[in-house]
Amino acid sequence: MVSTVQPTLLTIGIDGLSSPSAVINVYAASTIREAMSTMRLIGFDLVVVGLDRPEIDVWEIMHRVLTAWPQQRWLVASDSLTQEEEILARSLGAALVLDGVPDETWLAEFASSRRRSEPETVISPLGRQSFSKATGDPLRRSSSSVAVLYAEFAAQCTEDS
Repeated sequence: MVSTVQPTLLTIGIDGLSSPSAVINVYAASTIREAMSTMRLIGFDLVVVGLDRPEIDVWEIMHRVLTAWPQQRWLVASDSLTQEEEILARSLGAALVLDGVPDETWLAEFASSRRRSEPETVISPLGRQSFSKATGDPLRRSSSSVAVLYAEFAAQCTEDS
């Protein structure tokens, strides 16, 4: 049986979106330490930030997260966002600023569409075979192509020295 990889989200300061579902894996963080340690362990497709919990300084957390992972994709979803907070979110590179928390299906589609530029693959649960999502062909790297890549890498390293 072949299955697709579910998008993985980290939520910060959002209530009501803290449990995984059939379409998305959700992790929650409420402190800088939780956010940083979770992000070190798991590569997230998207970070969703909200202002539902006033005791959480989401801006400080996002500043630290974006310092460590500047390419991390994230959005703000809150119905109580001020104009200054929207400007701050956009200046920190938020992909979107939303007036409310969208449903899990929308988040899954958005996170999947924003995946990193890695080739899209469908992975067998037992890891036996990976397939190209576009063509359905098995993804394999021959030993000769690995040797060519290694030779190019070694040549670049000697040129840089």
